[in-house]
Amino acid sequence: MTALELRELRKTYRSRGRPAVEAVRGLDLSLESGELLGLLGPSGCGKSTTLRMIAGLEAVSGGDILVGGASVAGRPAQARNIGVAFENYALYPPLTVAENLAFGLRARPRRLRGDVRRKVAEIAERVGLTDVLDARPAGLSSGQKQRVSLARALIREPDVLLLDEPLSHLDAAQRDTTRRELKRIQRDLGHTTILVTHDQEEALSLADRIAVMRDGVIQQLGTPYEIYDSPASAFVADFVGEPAINLLPGAATADGHARLSAGVRIALPVPVAEGRAVVVGVRPEDLSLTGGADGIPARVVAHEPLLESGIATLALDGVERHLVVLTGPEVRLAHGERVRVAAGLTHVFDAETGDTLR
Repeated sequence: MTALELRELRKTYRSRGRPAVEAVRGLDLSLESGELLGLLGPSGCGKSTTLRMIAGLEAVSGGDILVGGASVAGRPAQARNIGVAFENYALYPPLTVAENLAFGLRARPRRLRGDVRRKVAEIAERVGLTDVLDARPAGLSSGQKQRVSLARALIREPDVLLLDEPLSHLDAAQRDTTRRELKRIQRDLGHTTILVTHDQEEALSLADRIAVMRDGVIQQLGTPYEIYDSPASAFVADFVGEPAINLLPGAATADGHARLSAGVRIALPVPVAEGRAVVVGVRPEDLSLTGGADGIPARVVAHEPLLESGIATLALDGVERHLVVLTGPEVRLAHGERVRVAAGLTHVFDAETGDTLR
């Protein structure tokens, strides 16, 4: 069942004397019931604007928003039954945790409230807040504040749950713990959820599908594996992956290679017309150092041993961009050392459009 659908959704900001700014440009998207979709992209790409339009906090410039098959684009925010957990928590400092959780319920008509105390107790137990129900926000850790924000969105039993950069203010340890808790809670309760984030690790680990956005447009929509293994463009390939993919410009040759410089060539995964300008993409984990004579000669610029792995930065003869290679923990490389590197899986993109060539 389709729980949420966006049809040609648009948002244009207009101000007198200035050009109009198209923040969201004709977004088409649908979510099945219980699905968690990650809206991933850099700052200013339109992902938070999309979330705010769904929540009713921004007016829609064009298109439609359907929840459970019914249009909500013309309804005020309070009439949409959509839960939102904000990036900055948005808690009420004078109120206790229990009062923060109950506030939205008590603002509803009496017939829609239900048993407020029971609901507060249930959601507090679900997200691990039972011990701090009498505390105020100032006395909570960042992780606890984030759980209160999430619980306040969940307690209203929303048709759709929206999470706006929910982990951005947490340190690394809290982020890992909260991310696991968030995934467990979403799976247990089965809410249809949109997660807005610029953090690829969040999106890859939490989402059933990911929509990568750029300049108000979805560049690619797919599962985390599809996004990572088969990027639709050089932008998507570069945005998803850590360390970032190597993108090396070159020209296709008649024998199925790309010439990166006079002495460096790399095999292409698909036939490309001779002379066509391309960008070859190779992820650091798909490169390996080889002791044989068949690899590409390179010089070590730097090597970072990270205990469980290492990151080597290599210079290729005549190639302006350096090559980043993920190495095993046992590898030790010295600055200036000559090595050879072999490529496994490669991607190829059109140099002008950035689109993948498949």
